[in-house]
Amino acid sequence: MLQNTSLEQLRNIVSLFSANIAQYKRSQYDEANTRTDFIDKFFTLLDWDIANNQGFSESYREVVREDKVKIDDSKKAPDYSFRIGGVRKFFVEAKKPFVDIKDSAEPAYQVRRYAYTAKLPLSILTNFAEFAVYDTRIKPNKDDKAGTARIFYCTFDQYEQHFDFINSTFSKDAILKGSFDKYIEENKNKKGTSEVDAEILALVEEWRVELAKNIAMNNPNLSVYDLNTVVQRIIDRIIFLRIAEDKGIEDENLLLSVTKNQNIYEKLIHLFTKANIKYNSGLFAGVDWIDKVNIENKVLSNIIVNLYYPECPYEFSVLPVEILGSIYERFLGKMIRFRTVKSDTHTAIIEEKPEVKKAGGVYYTPQYIVDYIVQNTVGEKIKNKTPQEISGIRIVDPACGSGSFLVGAYQYLLNYHLDYYTHEKNVKSALKNGKIYETAFHSYKLTIGEKQRILANNIFGVDIDGQAVEVTKLSLYLKLLENETGESTGELFKYSDMTLLLSLENNIKCGNSLIGTDFYIQPNFDLTNDDRIKVNCFDWEGKNGFEEIIKNGGFDVVIGNPPYFNIQTLGAKSEIAEYIQRKYADIWQDKSDILFYFLAKAMRLSKGNIGFILSNAFMFSDKAQKLRNKIIDDGRLAKIVNFEQFQVFEGASITTGIFIFHNEHSGIQAATLKEKTYSIKKLQENINNKAQYFKVKFEKDSVFALADSNTAKINKKIDGTHPLLQDICLVGKGMETAANDVFIFTKFPKQFPKKFIKKRMIGENIERYFLKDNPDFLLYFEDVENFKDLPVPIQNHLNENRKILKGRATVKNEGRIWWRYSRPMHKEYYDLPKIWCSYRSKENAFIIDESNDFIGLTNTTVIFGTNEDYSLKYLLALLNSKLLTFRYKSIGKQTGNGVYEYFANGIGKLPIPKADKKTQAKISELVDKIQELKQKEADEKNQQLKTMISRQIEGIDKAIDVAVYELYNLTEDEIKVVEGK
Repeated sequence: MLQNTSLEQLRNIVSLFSANIAQYKRSQYDEANTRTDFIDKFFTLLDWDIANNQGFSESYREVVREDKVKIDDSKKAPDYSFRIGGVRKFFVEAKKPFVDIKDSAEPAYQVRRYAYTAKLPLSILTNFAEFAVYDTRIKPNKDDKAGTARIFYCTFDQYEQHFDFINSTFSKDAILKGSFDKYIEENKNKKGTSEVDAEILALVEEWRVELAKNIAMNNPNLSVYDLNTVVQRIIDRIIFLRIAEDKGIEDENLLLSVTKNQNIYEKLIHLFTKANIKYNSGLFAGVDWIDKVNIENKVLSNIIVNLYYPECPYEFSVLPVEILGSIYERFLGKMIRFRTVKSDTHTAIIEEKPEVKKAGGVYYTPQYIVDYIVQNTVGEKIKNKTPQEISGIRIVDPACGSGSFLVGAYQYLLNYHLDYYTHEKNVKSALKNGKIYETAFHSYKLTIGEKQRILANNIFGVDIDGQAVEVTKLSLYLKLLENETGESTGELFKYSDMTLLLSLENNIKCGNSLIGTDFYIQPNFDLTNDDRIKVNCFDWEGKNGFEEIIKNGGFDVVIGNPPYFNIQTLGAKSEIAEYIQRKYADIWQDKSDILFYFLAKAMRLSKGNIGFILSNAFMFSDKAQKLRNKIIDDGRLAKIVNFEQFQVFEGASITTGIFIFHNEHSGIQAATLKEKTYSIKKLQENINNKAQYFKVKFEKDSVFALADSNTAKINKKIDGTHPLLQDICLVGKGMETAANDVFIFTKFPKQFPKKFIKKRMIGENIERYFLKDNPDFLLYFEDVENFKDLPVPIQNHLNENRKILKGRATVKNEGRIWWRYSRPMHKEYYDLPKIWCSYRSKENAFIIDESNDFIGLTNTTVIFGTNEDYSLKYLLALLNSKLLTFRYKSIGKQTGNGVYEYFANGIGKLPIPKADKKTQAKISELVDKIQELKQKEADEKNQQLKTMISRQIEGIDKAIDVAVYELYNLTEDEIKVVEGK
């Protein structure tokens, strides 16, 4: 509700406007006066500090009244940006009362273009006489009417009536308390909503296709490598100049003007040559063969014309560099190649890069993750330091991609320096020495020279992909020019011969961060030139690397999101895998993930802080034991944020964590975010402020269990000196058919002899002590070595499925396709009694199988009864107990949604007390009872009787738990922790 004082102020403003409405609606009453007289006062009532009376630094002032660029009376930025913590929340576009907001389409299109491009969900258009709110997630179109995407409208005389809604949605308090986000969430998924990055990505990919096909057709001698290079270079240059236009740094319609010529590409080259003199960055540097490429006018004209108002729905002056980075990250996941059909070897097509396929796609790191990592690495490193001290700090991303982490680090440095220089004790000196300049009364910006100095001194990166390197440079250049205008850059040229940009050739380099040039001198080396390009060796300590930085001890901060894929996908015996095995012998363990080696490399490169977001599988994987030991020996791991169930990367099933390393810390702090979903706002609050961090201690030769001290103490007691399950029994996994459609049947296949049929053990049908009905069957070759020894019906079946088996076959016998049908691991033990579990489950759920009728596939794990000293039913009771369920949560890897992996290497680490035969027999009797009751419960149709049986099961379950607690000597207090009481 509106407070009495505010209500009175609102009535006064409305009354003043009403009393003089005729005057205010005249064309002579301008927008500037409207803002000063009414709009500023209106938003002050919503508790926004319009004039920055609190004296916040430039980076964090609540309301930014944009320095508008006017060209032919058209504005290039919205009037107000309302921000919290320096982050834009919504725009307000102001008009004079003379402008008709309700029915005029142009102002609505304008504010929607601003906000849609800036990826803001809501924004406001007002002339005070009228007030309109737009859902700016809906892509604007030049033919839209004023009412399109408008979700609220009122006139000035209705402000009091609607003020509760306006205040509860757009006031500062509403945003701080989440009401703004809640309103957005409740009104999402409306028809027509789309993400600006997805839309611009589609546009840029369309350009790539058009350019690639046309250039390939008209330049038949170009290699595919050169084709990718020229297409990327043209797109980068056009995007940069178009953004510079909208910022007023370049003349309006600069690019558009060349479309009126006969030879458009020749005119573009002329523009690029002039831009090279102005920016001197390498982005526009002339390359003879690129300048001479033949491109048809219609292709370039179509691209350029559709970048301009009113055809274009995007306003490039407000397009955040971070959004452009997310677009390019996905753009870089594809490449141009030539069609390989015999009659057509020079038609360009676009396809996903092989390494992207191996990694399961391209996943751009969300901005809040970048911000958190930068804050906890770069932020910690520069805390309380002067600009002079910071000038010697070196920050690197060894797999920089589109540059998101480097842009984030650069932005953090810019904010820090501006805050430092505008402090009252430093401002005079900073003005005098050209570090800042005044844009309005007590409002300052860093000079371009200072922004260049920071970029050159502090920001470095490497990527194996040459296109990614160019995009990183482009992103950093655009960040350098962010918030600059024609006026500010004009001042630079007036008093200095400095160019707008700087060369980043010594900062951002192309190469393979993991493989040095000694790769080429390894034994039996034999690679083609194309393969050498793909390997792209890079010596960090060499002249073409970062020789001086490495000589001085390395980088101060290493940050990033390295790629995730198994090293063996490069080829089990490939030269690359063999090189990495030798070069990283201290952590190499069989088929390990490429990110292991990036983390090891970061520890070698950094003399200070490290911040990565990684797949959290390495915390538990057997293949990462050496890596975990190395991390412990390194001693810098300081903080872990484990996203246990939250999917950071949309569309990816991988679970991740943030890992922060510091030179000085007081122990490892860990936090686990357990909720399945978070709003971004809630997630940011959690990882920054509200997450419950606890100290953990990791032991060598063990997993990285995120358990608080109390849990860790109980786990240590549970482990005691007991042998591990893997030491007393054989633990394995089900087999792999590599062609399930051929070998699995949902009904018993009567056409085959029974000896070749097994029941299939299915993970999802396994409950604690009970296997649900299982209809599937498997075709299984018991002891057959040759195709001709199979019964004829089976031979016929395999031949009928030649297409499915083709390519998966590894053996050919008598001209017929044999099967790549991995018989079960440990086949010789399958006639033994065994315990099964699903490979994924929310809790320990094991069953016993004494029938020898079942075969499991790879979604099951199996424990064979290979040790007569341990009753399988005794083991079953322990494995299903609350105690070992509790223990496994610090052993098994969680995959999301509260589900744990139950693989052999995890289950095998459970501690098993060696009880005497009498104790084992007593517990086994309880297992017999619970199994019998589970079957009765399943068969019972009467619900009342079913409930009674269920209560009996609960009672026996508790008796088993009590017996198990005694085996491990747990106290009553420890039992309460295990049971979550």
